[in-house]
Amino acid sequence: MYTKKNIIIGILALSVQGAFAQFKTNIALDKNVTTGKLKNGLTYYILHNEEPKDRASFYFVQNVGAILEDDNQNGLAHFLEHMAFNGTEHFKGKGIIKMLEKNGVSFGKDINAYTAQDETVYNISSVPIANQKLIDSTLWVLHDWSGSLSLTDAEIDAERGVIREEWRTRRTSGFRLKMQTDPVLYKGSKYSKRDVIGDLNIINNFKYAELRNYYKKWYRPDLQAVIIVGDIDVKVMEQKVKAIFSGIALAKKAAARTYAQIPKHDELYFGTASDKEASSTSITLQYVLDEPLLKDSTVTRKNVMNSFYTSILNNRFRELILKNQGSALNLKTYFEPVSRLSTSFNISALAKKGKTIQAFEEAYTEAERLKRFGAAQAELDRTKKIFISSYDDFLSNKDKVDNDSWADKLTNYFLKAKPFLSADDDYKLIVGIIKSISLEELNTYAKTIQKPINQVVLVTGSDQDKNDFPNKEAVVNVMKKVESMPLEPYTKKENNAPLIEKELKPAAIKKTFEVAGIKDAKGYILENDAKIIVLPTTYSQDQIVFSAFSKGGKSLVKTEDLASAEIATTLARSSGLGNFDNMGLKEKLTGKVAQASPFIGENTQGFQGSSNKADFETMLQLLYLSFEVPRFDPNIFSILKEQYKNNLENIKQDNANTFKDTIELANSNYNPRTFIFNEKFLETIDLKKAESIYRDRIKNAGDFTFIFVGNIPDSAIELIQKYIGNIKSNPALKENYVDHNIEPKKGKTEVHFTRPMEVAKTTVYLNLTGTIQYSKENALSMYIIGEILSKRFLQTIREEEGGSYGVNVGGNLEIIPKPTFSLALTFDCNPDKEEKLMQIVWKELNDLKSNPVNANDLEDIKKALLKNREESLKTNSFWINTLYNNSLSQIPFLQEEEYKNLISKINQKTIQQFSKHVLDSSSSVEVIMSPENQSGK
Repeated sequence: MYTKKNIIIGILALSVQGAFAQFKTNIALDKNVTTGKLKNGLTYYILHNEEPKDRASFYFVQNVGAILEDDNQNGLAHFLEHMAFNGTEHFKGKGIIKMLEKNGVSFGKDINAYTAQDETVYNISSVPIANQKLIDSTLWVLHDWSGSLSLTDAEIDAERGVIREEWRTRRTSGFRLKMQTDPVLYKGSKYSKRDVIGDLNIINNFKYAELRNYYKKWYRPDLQAVIIVGDIDVKVMEQKVKAIFSGIALAKKAAARTYAQIPKHDELYFGTASDKEASSTSITLQYVLDEPLLKDSTVTRKNVMNSFYTSILNNRFRELILKNQGSALNLKTYFEPVSRLSTSFNISALAKKGKTIQAFEEAYTEAERLKRFGAAQAELDRTKKIFISSYDDFLSNKDKVDNDSWADKLTNYFLKAKPFLSADDDYKLIVGIIKSISLEELNTYAKTIQKPINQVVLVTGSDQDKNDFPNKEAVVNVMKKVESMPLEPYTKKENNAPLIEKELKPAAIKKTFEVAGIKDAKGYILENDAKIIVLPTTYSQDQIVFSAFSKGGKSLVKTEDLASAEIATTLARSSGLGNFDNMGLKEKLTGKVAQASPFIGENTQGFQGSSNKADFETMLQLLYLSFEVPRFDPNIFSILKEQYKNNLENIKQDNANTFKDTIELANSNYNPRTFIFNEKFLETIDLKKAESIYRDRIKNAGDFTFIFVGNIPDSAIELIQKYIGNIKSNPALKENYVDHNIEPKKGKTEVHFTRPMEVAKTTVYLNLTGTIQYSKENALSMYIIGEILSKRFLQTIREEEGGSYGVNVGGNLEIIPKPTFSLALTFDCNPDKEEKLMQIVWKELNDLKSNPVNANDLEDIKKALLKNREESLKTNSFWINTLYNNSLSQIPFLQEEEYKNLISKINQKTIQQFSKHVLDSSSSVEVIMSPENQSGK
């Protein structure tokens, strides 16, 4: 389940069951969308889109979810979502997944679903459209989901264990806090009793008929939509939809689809929640608001003003935090949906230790200042510039909006009547609204957002801090105090200096070079020895991506200075550049689509960045300043240290963090260079050392390679010569990384430990690692082993045993600092099943070397690799990564036929031989964290 931050519309009419809602918009649907409603009530939307080429996405949307469950069905909407993959009329057992994976469409990556309180959405994405039989089969899957699930007794019972383990996995600190606050936010509403995953006693014991009853009652065509977006013939697809879905019958006496309401209240509701693993204390004031009756241009205008309002207030919050004189670590304001019929405006403060009420007062004061005096003209102008720039960028790259993004928007059109426009019409509507909003209109509207009704205040934090939580009276008193206190209007000084004051002249190109295997890429060596690679592409109409690297990284930093190295680039990125501090730089870049962020990794240092064509020069200016005039603000350092300190005081209770640290230490054989976030880190970090490390690592353009890929402007080379060519360099200094042999001890490492837990859960980590010669075939074979094990564990541990919600497996081959393989897996489970599941894990691992892998599984994985490669070749991100790896590690680029030949050579025999080498030559690290109280649920 995931939350989508979209505004929802409802027309309310009270009834005994709840509210009936008729969601409407008078903004016409994009004419490129073919839509219709069959006689049985099923709605369909079909849209031609060519991102990616030769692919289509199929969505099946149900306007039903957990909120429609009876009390004895709590959790069955989500249970039913799982059952949709466990047998249907035309696809027995696991037939849906098997059919799709045979065609390279992968479960998890391309095949997925989610259940929420008010909807259930299934998707089959990235389906190759050339195979008409596959297209027809995919449509039949959607057909069967509508009303032809098998729901056999055996499959239902098998799935109970999977749901139990999902329930266990999802009981995180955040979830437990939400379970405490929902009864306050949703007081008097059914939402307070529906967390989607449901009541474990019901999951374990419900009668088969209850699930079938829910399915029969709510999975029906008048509440369903088929959404198809892709590189398809729309008319042909429409005929297929009509032929396949028209035969689904609609029950004569269909139950009314009602919508639960959140009762109105004049009194401020107040609630607190604590959890021993909570890492921070926050206080949030929510104003619960009704959604409009009709989603028209007036509502769209209000949504734009809501975005303006929160953008301006968040900017003021950021300035306040950067002064580092208050009680808050972070302040933010935002709108979010809280139910199908309601949204909320939120003001939230993350507090310093013991300063919750003071942090709330700071947040509420700034909100009151904006409400009372409004925004300044400069703030509105800056906000307009940011929003218009964002829409300009969207319009320039409209052809790169992918199928799933459009399908997601059509899902919201069906469920919530959120307008669906073409990119051009959307731009025209929104930018027209943006340009027409006056300061007077915005400031008048700002006074209407906070109303003294339907208010909820929620305070959450750790058990050890709950004695410092404010009470309701204290919060109300602060609100009254702020509302009556004298305040001054917001003022701000502008920094109008140029980004770079120094006059720069383009440096000469010493020589050019070709990039082996990539004929369109051009290489240049500048006068300062900087190495430049440029690859022009047209995959995106207005996108340039950029990477830079040189060797060394933290491997060249002394052990005692590593803590300061960890914060060096964070400190620099947060401090501003040149003549501009953090806020000044942000304002200077208003409306610009450009970024260049430094990093210092384990063995390399460099930059990641991007821009559009118009702001390519700005990206280069940021790069130049990051080398030549970085800033290290003592105030920013103090803020970072305060945040670290605040987190550190609670993180000791965080089981996930303890587990992660234990893994890091075991994988490094307790090497002193292993990074652990603890008191020693806090004591060791030093502003001057961080600055010194940054200046030592981010220097010398002559030792860097700079790579640019995308829709590069004609002036690119001259601009690169001007900015990169003027970065100081020492061509004689060529650095390399140092191998500190950070690896597990030889043989077997076992670390088993217990922790106090709210919900009994064992978490397992296993890593097999060793050295191996790097080759493309070995790298692919390593990946394939991980995928094979994923399939096997899905079958054995998840489906047959009901032992875990899922086993995450990854096979990887690193080349730096030395060629090393890693086969790592992790999963959560019932403590009572840990021993048996580990026996299955080791059996599956040993079977890899003693028996040939399943031929069908291997073929499915190979098809998925070819399909993913075909899709990736048309993206800038693929080419920037390819050039990066080629330049850094001399990994050659394989042409299409070479790649296909390589894949074809991998077979059952080669995988078995490779697996034997991996398993026989590896050292293992096994970390198992179990509850102090061993009784599982």
